[in-house]
Amino acid sequence: MEPRVLVVSLFAPYSVNFDAGPKTPSSGGGASSVHERQLGRSGSTGRSAVWNGRRSSMHRTHTTPLGRHAEPHSRRRSTFSINAVKLAPISRNSSKTSDGGNATSPCDKPGAYLTPCNEGDGADPAEASNEGVAAADTSRISDKPGPSQLAYSIEEAAGAHMPSPNTLDFTRKLNIDQMREKQERKTGAGKHGRLLHNKLTKAEPDAAEVRQTPPGGWYGSALATGAGSTLASNIAAAINDNGGGNMTPGPQIGTQLPKEPQTMLTDATAVETDDPFTVEHLNVGNIGLFNAVNASLDLFAERVWIGELGITTDGWSEERKTAVSNRLLDEFETLPVFVSDTEFEGHYSRFSKQLIWPAFHYIMPEMPQWHGWEKSAYEAALATCERFADRIVDIYRDGDIIWVNDYHLMLLPKLIRERLPGAKIGFFLHIPFPSSEIFRCLHVRKELLEGILGADVVGLQTFSYKRHLIQTAKRVLGVTGSPSGLTLDRGHVVVGQYAMGLDPVGVEGKWSNAAVGELIEFLNEKYAGKYLLVGRDKLDHVKGVRQKLLGYECFLEANPEFAGKTVLTQIALTTAEHNELQVQVMDVVNRINSKFGNIEHQPVVFFHKDIPYSQYLALLSAADAMVITSLRDGMNLTSHEYVICQREKKSPLVLSEFVGTYGSFNGGALGVNPMDTRAIAQAIKDALVMSDEEKLARWNLLHRQVLTNSASSFVSSFISDIESAHAEAERH
Repeated sequence: MEPRVLVVSLFAPYSVNFDAGPKTPSSGGGASSVHERQLGRSGSTGRSAVWNGRRSSMHRTHTTPLGRHAEPHSRRRSTFSINAVKLAPISRNSSKTSDGGNATSPCDKPGAYLTPCNEGDGADPAEASNEGVAAADTSRISDKPGPSQLAYSIEEAAGAHMPSPNTLDFTRKLNIDQMREKQERKTGAGKHGRLLHNKLTKAEPDAAEVRQTPPGGWYGSALATGAGSTLASNIAAAINDNGGGNMTPGPQIGTQLPKEPQTMLTDATAVETDDPFTVEHLNVGNIGLFNAVNASLDLFAERVWIGELGITTDGWSEERKTAVSNRLLDEFETLPVFVSDTEFEGHYSRFSKQLIWPAFHYIMPEMPQWHGWEKSAYEAALATCERFADRIVDIYRDGDIIWVNDYHLMLLPKLIRERLPGAKIGFFLHIPFPSSEIFRCLHVRKELLEGILGADVVGLQTFSYKRHLIQTAKRVLGVTGSPSGLTLDRGHVVVGQYAMGLDPVGVEGKWSNAAVGELIEFLNEKYAGKYLLVGRDKLDHVKGVRQKLLGYECFLEANPEFAGKTVLTQIALTTAEHNELQVQVMDVVNRINSKFGNIEHQPVVFFHKDIPYSQYLALLSAADAMVITSLRDGMNLTSHEYVICQREKKSPLVLSEFVGTYGSFNGGALGVNPMDTRAIAQAIKDALVMSDEEKLARWNLLHRQVLTNSASSFVSSFISDIESAHAEAERH
């Protein structure tokens, strides 16, 4: 029988907004006070405190690591409404809408100039949630000549690796309908059979007391789409050529039904709040995980997201929490975890971001500059993980697979094991795992290792990270290790290598959109006769943006013949302001533009913000090379997107040797040491002068790996290993 999977990450993919309803907000901890906390806490960043509906205040918590003594910062996340527009995907070779009418979006005009939009000019968030998405489609382009660099309307921005709200709305409805119909068809249970079994199901109610599912589910019948058959056949061919690759068969469909479906009592469903709220999609958190799981829905009988909402909930009543929990779980397969602001600040801002994140990227956080070492930070992290563990127990039922994700929740698997000794638990780390020489310096090294080893399977992204974990556990805990994992007193824990990928069919579907095709034509005309280099990274020290710019400067100095015909378009995603101050890239940008630029040519086009996904795909497609120079990184899925978008040009990829993806590409990328500016300069030149034959050979290697190490293969192999490892442990 297919399992139910509880996917646990710090942030849930959905949140709520109490400020978009028609009712007047109540006072004393109601919607009004919550919204004030969302609007007013920009921290000491010097940025505008006006909420514009797109800025991520989480990433701007304070100017220095010492900012924890200031007022607690807002956890309100950048969101957009998922109920705004219903739009089916269109093919690139058609200018008609899905209903046969002519497309009216100005984005369909080839050669139109993109116009900038100031961040502070956005509409009120309550209005933007319903109107902003549709308005963006008709206001992002003008016919007037614009600036030389690519700019965009902030109203269109929907996140880094996130499709447009229209596409997401379409995909989300399809995914939920598919899962709900499959589950109800197999078990006969309605949608309320998923709700808080341990807390809400006190006794078997009378038939009259059980609330039934409306016919057709929440959205009615599922939408039907066609997946690209050509790409699907390519994936199958790549798997066959690689002897199956990493495509481990997933759990097989069974016929055994649950003993009895869960039910939800009338008393429980009647709990409501006087404050109306809307459900919104968070475009932050682990977007790659969200896309990977949603691309693998056929592997599960059901999946439930468990995570924090990204907003302050300190003033919420129990009735409000129950109402929010019921609706999110009932309609969006999401169970929220309520964490106080104090616990969240200590856990996320200090313990996770000022201790684990830098250390795991080979930057030792030292006192007194960093506060992750403080006892209160660890206590806050432990308290947060205990809240997660208690919440998981609330919904757990026998046979569930609990999948815990990323470094924020390294303490969680052990806490779950203590509460649910027989549970199937997996933990996957989405960032590098450092060598033992680094990890052993942490004051909570034992607690972190014991935390993740509460799982049946611990997954890492590369063989090197796997080896680091096994060696570190042997040295710190004194346990027995082998290439397959670690042997503890309670049994064997599998330590595996799982290359996370993306959904090639989904990315190609967005790439095939007509608007993307016309943007590609526009960029090709704009940069005709020039070489276009592209980069997209967080403006964080470990992402190596400054090193990339220094290498590019070295390239222009050593090759003056390229100085007037090469453009580097760098998209720098915002992050915590003290990280951006540490990177210091604008001095290099200005120096390059003043030294090699003129009134007709700008060698560096720098965006200190993200761009819409359609423009991002167009940039990747028009590029003559992509340059990624991270000092340390996990599976950089930007490189995967680049490979898919290069189906026509097949331009080369310059990739840091310290990115997890580099090893899996089997020599298809031009590897560089990001600390060697001359090596970066030489790699850029090699990419631009490479012959068409070599480009094709390298791209074929890259493309084959992207198709083989897909999102579905990653999820399938990891879930299968959790089940097999747990079954093996029970036999012994």
